This record gives sequence, structure tokens and C-alpha cells, in this order.
Amino acid sequence: MLFSQDINISEALQTNALSMTLMDEKTRYSLRIKPKDLAAFKKASGLKLPAKIGQSIRTSAHSYLCLGPDEWIVITANENRNNLREIFVNMTAKFTYSYVDVSHRNIGFVLSGEQVENAINIGCPLDLSLDTFPIGKVTRTVFENAPIMVLRTGTTEFQLECWRSFAPYICGLFDRFAMDL
Repeated sequence: MLFSQDINISEALQTNALSMTLMDEKTRYSLRIKPKDLAAFKKASGLKLPAKIGQSIRTSAHSYLCLGPDEWIVITANENRNNLREIFVNMTAKFTYSYVDVSHRNIGFVLSGEQVENAINIGCPLDLSLDTFPIGKVTRTVFENAPIMVLRTGTTEFQLECWRSFAPYICGLFDRFAMDL
């Protein structure tokens, strides 16, 4: 490793109305596949990649997030890293596509509670109501100046992914919001 990836953030924020917890370290791959190859790639690899932009599929081993017509993020526990990498390597003989390990770049948080939508909306312009942003929906957006990815995982629960370098800034905003609850 060329540099320390340590960041100074609190691992949890807990109030009666909002909880924010740092996720365990995960392996994250950015995957780009030509839309015309998607069905064949899924069949050959066994991966459960959703075809619809904004859709996610979560299995016991992996989370698959579709962010564009040819773009996915695959998130898995670190112990599954080698198995997933082996699948990707095996697919290179059959398909033209790219996969990039972005684990060093991203960090994830679980946000939950009755004020979670309001908390995220202090810096995110999206309508996060359950009718508009249902469970399983994912998108790339911004939180203040920071690029984020937000995934609704429950009625009052979200997963927020951001670049490591933005984590202290984002945590600080949530801490300030929680002080007013």
C-alpha cells in the first residue's frame, strides 16, 4: 500500500430518530458490460446483474447495483473477493468488458430511523419518499458537494456509499443534523 487509507470518522451516530453506522470493509467492483452482451454474460457468469437502471439485487453473497445502461457496482464481503475475481477473469476469454476493484475508493454507511429521509435530504436533492424511491432502488447523486450512491434497503433504512475522502465531511453534516433532533 502506498499510503494510509485511515480516515477520521465516528463509526456510529445514534439518536432516537437517526442511526448512522459505518459498514464493515467490503470489496467493490465497478463493472462495465455492453448492453447487447448482458444476458449472455449473466448466463455464463451466474451473476445476478439487474438489467434496469436504478435497480438492485441482493443475494446472500453479493449486492448488484445497476447505475447505467452498461454500468454496475458489485459489492461483496472481503472473503468473497477471490471467488468474484475468478469469475471476472474467466469471463475475459468470452466477453469484452471491464471490471475495476474500487474497494480502496469507497466506503459505506447504513442510515436508519424515522428521520433518515430528512437527514439525507439535507444535502441530497432527490425525493426519497417510499413511493418515489422504493426499497431496492439505487442511484448515483450528490450530498452537498460530495458524489454519493444511495440505496434504499428498507422502509426507514438506506445504504450510502461515498468516496473515502468525503466521509468525514458527510459524517460531520449528519452529526450536525442529529444535534437538532
